[in-house]
Amino acid sequence: PLRTPPAAASSAATAPAAPSKPRSSARVLVLGGTGRVGGSTATALSKLRPDLNILIGGRNREKGESLASELGEQSEFVKIDTGNAAMLEKALEDVDLVVHTAGPFQREAECTVLQAAISTKTAYIDVCDDMDYSWRAKAFHEEAKAQGVPAITTAGIYPGVSNVMAAELVNAARSEDGEPERLRLWWCWPNNIGDKFSASWGGCNCI
Repeated sequence: PLRTPPAAASSAATAPAAPSKPRSSARVLVLGGTGRVGGSTATALSKLRPDLNILIGGRNREKGESLASELGEQSEFVKIDTGNAAMLEKALEDVDLVVHTAGPFQREAECTVLQAAISTKTAYIDVCDDMDYSWRAKAFHEEAKAQGVPAITTAGIYPGVSNVMAAELVNAARSEDGEPERLRLWWCWPNNIGDKFSASWGGCNCI
């Protein structure tokens, strides 16, 4: 069975566990699965846990079915519009975990997927990289806790992984003279545009 992810926050550890959805193998829905991040996530999950049933959620049937075929018989494509709450809830009724990669999150005024996950008692994780959206998502902490639903937001490269990097750098730079006053992080990620390859750069100052 799929191991239950950490709860919405450390304080939620005592919340009652969400009722399990019995089945021979856990089902994971990757929303935005036809995109670069979602497709990479589905592929990584398939390699890490070949026993998982992976649902590729998206709007592009051709891309979704192609990826599902590559991943094998444990995978399938599911046509989903993340803006349709009723469609989302129906899709999540038979799912153990939803991984929300259907960004850009900056365009989202509501946390529709998270709300559907809480409503159906489905574990949730996203790769949000927008602070406004992440604060809106965190406003559902108490609701998720009351329903016993593990919900993790901002688990992408930033601010998720970049925050962990910052914490590790501070820990490594500590000395008898005190802690560092400022960190500057720079990172690079590849962009595939047709047959061309380019790189994007990002950075931030952490105080």
